[in-house]
Amino acid sequence: MTTTTRFRTLHGLIALGLATVALGVGAESDPEELTSIPFERLVHAEVLTASRLATQISDSPAAVSIVTAEDIQVLGYKTLADVINGMRGLYTTSDRRYDYLGGRGFGNPGDYAGRIMLLIDGYAAQDNVYGQVYIDNSGLLDMALIDRVEYVPGTGSVTYGNGAFLGIINVITKNGRDFQSVQLGSEVASFGTTQRRLTLGRQLDNGANLLLSASDLRSAGQDLYFPYFDAMGSNQGWAVQQDGEYNRRYLAKLQYEGLTVLAGQSHRLKRSPLPKKQNAFNRLYEFNDTSTFLSTRWEFDAPAQFKGSTHIYLGNYQDRTLREYGAVDPHDQYLRNQVNGRWMGWDQKFVTNRWKHQQVVLGAEYRHDVQQEIGGVGLTADGVVNNTAQGAYAYNARTLSLYVADEIQLGRGLSTNLGLRWDRPMANDCSRADCVAYAYQPHLSPRVALTYVQDAQTTYKASYSEAYRLPTPNELPSDSWDLYRPEQVAATELVVTHDFSGATRWTGSLYSYRLKDIHYLASGTGADVYDGSSATRGLEMQIDHRWDNGVQWRTSAAWQDAKDPEGQTLVNSPPLIAKSQWRFPANAWGWRWGVEAQYMGPRYTRPVRDDSGAVTRGGRGLDGFFLAHLTATNTRLARGLSVGVGVKNLFNQSYEAVSPKVYDTGTAVLDSLPMNGRSLWLQLTLDVGL
Repeated sequence: MTTTTRFRTLHGLIALGLATVALGVGAESDPEELTSIPFERLVHAEVLTASRLATQISDSPAAVSIVTAEDIQVLGYKTLADVINGMRGLYTTSDRRYDYLGGRGFGNPGDYAGRIMLLIDGYAAQDNVYGQVYIDNSGLLDMALIDRVEYVPGTGSVTYGNGAFLGIINVITKNGRDFQSVQLGSEVASFGTTQRRLTLGRQLDNGANLLLSASDLRSAGQDLYFPYFDAMGSNQGWAVQQDGEYNRRYLAKLQYEGLTVLAGQSHRLKRSPLPKKQNAFNRLYEFNDTSTFLSTRWEFDAPAQFKGSTHIYLGNYQDRTLREYGAVDPHDQYLRNQVNGRWMGWDQKFVTNRWKHQQVVLGAEYRHDVQQEIGGVGLTADGVVNNTAQGAYAYNARTLSLYVADEIQLGRGLSTNLGLRWDRPMANDCSRADCVAYAYQPHLSPRVALTYVQDAQTTYKASYSEAYRLPTPNELPSDSWDLYRPEQVAATELVVTHDFSGATRWTGSLYSYRLKDIHYLASGTGADVYDGSSATRGLEMQIDHRWDNGVQWRTSAAWQDAKDPEGQTLVNSPPLIAKSQWRFPANAWGWRWGVEAQYMGPRYTRPVRDDSGAVTRGGRGLDGFFLAHLTATNTRLARGLSVGVGVKNLFNQSYEAVSPKVYDTGTAVLDSLPMNGRSLWLQLTLDVGL
């Protein structure tokens, strides 16, 4: 069977997995859920991401953040971007096409290849063409299926390899027993938005956990006014019916003894009011993404006091974005992307405690990026494909990895965490008649961390680590592979946690990153530079408190100073991010309230460049802004019926986001985009017992 044929069977494999579920295989019960753990014990809960094995949060070498399913419900989070915006030190930027993830000073708008890795139950969810982190409605998961979200800041290349550059976000999905029902969900919201969901979750009599879910969303969006295009005489500045959206999602999860099978698909259509070229303003520009994946994990007892974990995964991505040209050619009136990505991988690790005071992880991973194809075709007004292909590039790659980690208890509250990963990436450019091989140099990713538990209240953690990120096919020029180098970072961090009482915890983190081999455009000449160096440093603090009456409060602040290779403040890098969240327990009528406030400091837009790429005007400063959100939920409205209602941007704050593209005529400039004002939503959920 050829590789292509194997990938064509992906949907069949998913169907086979669902059929296996229907046969009723058994499963072990799961460990204690974080959502059921009292606040004062949360600091001792297990986190799955930090070292690819269960470890205590207090022993992790990073300051881990966790958002639970209850947080998601009470605070009214609708997308992973909402969750991320509520986490310490993280933020997102929207260009009304995608939401882009930023953290620790790095949040380049329009930069598909983010610097923080997104995992779903340990599966790396980015595609292999753009490296995009899908955290908006293009994401793979409906929010009702999430048990918790873990954020581990700092490099993660020792255990996750390429792309775990500045941190890891792992989304843990719910199990069938968390529903034990058929659940129907329906939602209406501002801007003509409706959403529906059908979920079946059940723990079978033999212990098997089964979860099946399907959902869709439709949104008309808004008509948006752009002063720049008004000045250009384009439709009086109005983008009409260019903000709509549609998506559908499917997810299936099976747990059988040590086996977990997770499969899903997400398909989204999203219109963009910001054109690719300014002469195509208010013309069709519709993003069309489809992501499909299958992830299987088998955990087992191995000989000699070892435990094993085998992870096999498949992924498929398609981009069929359609846009209308500004200058209409009857033969090429439209351009449709022909972007395809396919990948597969195997990860095998063994964990043992056979040596006294040590926990050792040994692992090997092989990943094959079977297809990384970028191209497009011209279409007539009738949708007939023209034979003229637009810039077709075809790549494939392989990476072999070996890694080891050792956590050693040194005594008297002192422990160390040592890790090392060796990666051997190899790539091929098959755009020509014969594939041209390009072998990146093998890369070593080390980590060393010390943890000192002074007493039951205070813990100190210090770490040093290195990570790398390979350029994605979307970033590579077709004839200059040898110029691009993997980005590299060396990170140093100090973390302190202190419990003032059983109900109050303070967390502080001081970090410094040094980056090299950064690609950028020289401001004076516009020339490509491939070996830039930069640095960022920052301080983060968070306080969590819970009162005896059940009221919970969390507030955080992050100060950061990030410079580009020329010593200037990075684009879209706010010096201060502050957040505060309040959760109130249910009153006598069953209503719970969630209040969230967020402050984003001032940011710089992209500079204006001439045709050669040289900077003619520096980036403009955007004012900081404050947002507040209010949510009310009731799970006791009637038998099996829950309701949620919320207001986003409660005070109707007018604010802008940094635009990924800059248009300049000398008299008018477009370098920012308007964001949504106040919006409302209403959600109903009905559980039908099985």
